[in-house]
Amino acid sequence: MTRKFSKKVTDLDHPLIAFSDHPDDIWTVRDAVRGVQIFGGIGSGKTSGSGRALAMSFLRSGFGGIILTGKVDETELWIEYAKQTGRSKDLLIFSEQSKYRFNPLEYELTREGEGAGQTENLVALFTSLAKMGNRLNGGGAGSGDDPFWDMALQRLIKASIDLLKLSRQDITVANITKVIREAPTGQDYRNDYNQLVGLSSDGNEEAYNNLNEWANNSYTIYCMVWAENQELNKQDSTTLEVVKGYFLTDFAILAEKTRSSITEYFYAFASPFRSGLLAEYFAGTTSEEILPEVTFEGKIIVLDFPIKKYLQLGIYAQSIYKRLWQQAVERRDTKKYPVPVFMWVDESQYFLSEEDMMFQTTARSSRACTVMLSQNISNYYATIGGKHPQQRVNSLLGNLATKIFHANNDYVTNEWAANTIGKTFQIKTASSVSSQNDSISVSEALHFQVEPQEFTLLLSGSEVNDFDVEAYVTSAGKRWSNGANFIKAVFKQK
Repeated sequence: MTRKFSKKVTDLDHPLIAFSDHPDDIWTVRDAVRGVQIFGGIGSGKTSGSGRALAMSFLRSGFGGIILTGKVDETELWIEYAKQTGRSKDLLIFSEQSKYRFNPLEYELTREGEGAGQTENLVALFTSLAKMGNRLNGGGAGSGDDPFWDMALQRLIKASIDLLKLSRQDITVANITKVIREAPTGQDYRNDYNQLVGLSSDGNEEAYNNLNEWANNSYTIYCMVWAENQELNKQDSTTLEVVKGYFLTDFAILAEKTRSSITEYFYAFASPFRSGLLAEYFAGTTSEEILPEVTFEGKIIVLDFPIKKYLQLGIYAQSIYKRLWQQAVERRDTKKYPVPVFMWVDESQYFLSEEDMMFQTTARSSRACTVMLSQNISNYYATIGGKHPQQRVNSLLGNLATKIFHANNDYVTNEWAANTIGKTFQIKTASSVSSQNDSISVSEALHFQVEPQEFTLLLSGSEVNDFDVEAYVTSAGKRWSNGANFIKAVFKQK
């Protein structure tokens, strides 16, 4: 029987899940907007148990949001969730079979609000995705271990975008690539260029022809010439001088090995956007129906480009939308749009980025519920990359206040879970029997509240145990009815 949601919830103290009949065991919207991490081994019931419970509670409360897909059956699962909660009309499936398109550059240039069209925001988007792409390709130069490569890439992209904007060219991945590929190299061209421009302005036909020939052979020079002919204000004129200095001097005289490393770092990201899936769905027009802002009004967007089907392209496609959705959520006026939104990330190890850590620090004030699901924390350590991966992962998880631990055989996760729940002083007794006498000793020491091996014994759901799925739940600052900072919860798969 379909159960329809009665209203769009705006009260942070509205109950979402009751883990028992006791009022202390209510999990509310206030808990949800502080973020959730669900760990559980394969077949542990993390998706069909706690995952399903959270998803259904969000839908019944009228939340809008986005769903990133890892497995190929994820979309069908959410279609069924929406049907059961009366939210089918709010569900939008963005897939190869849909009519929808989303161009991140066009969106960032034309969106409403402060910061729209700013080059720095476009550069941040590019570098974030380029670093992810490089990580997926196995690292190398520009992998983020050396800040030089990131800074060099940012300068290159910023100069390219500024040049296209000043010359009134379309800002596309293809045009940015063309500017970079056809930039003059090998020597300092600044004086040569300025001399030709000056002589051409004075009517020197030979200089005019030489400048035109140079522009015909180099899209970078072509854009500069067009920019020179625009009516620029003082700020744009200053920007043009900076761009010319970069492409005609700084970039031109770089050592060949250094320059090729920087450009290849960019090309590794840009190449998939030149043809195929990303070019078709993420480099053309933008459909208003799937703008990130529609989720503020209760729409639920499923990014149906599952990793198991589309592999790296699926990660790129969904990460692009995820990044811009997060930025839109951070900008939104919660007084105008008070209903919480959610971001659902299954197989979350594939989508981790440094921006997630920053987003989660303000998610509560943005009324954004982040839910991440993965088999184990070892997945995170392996995929986050860079220096000190454990510290970076722990930083992210520290900002996800609710942790749900299902059955697991990964000892790293189980030890991390036991440490997260913590230790307490416990009295232990020991007895000894000998021919001489019997003795009993009593000692008090710190011990885990939940020993690591206990996570290996949790019910995973089956007909044998009546489809019960067990998990330990802990939430920062919350004391449950048992007086502890954790509770052993039971979820029904069916």
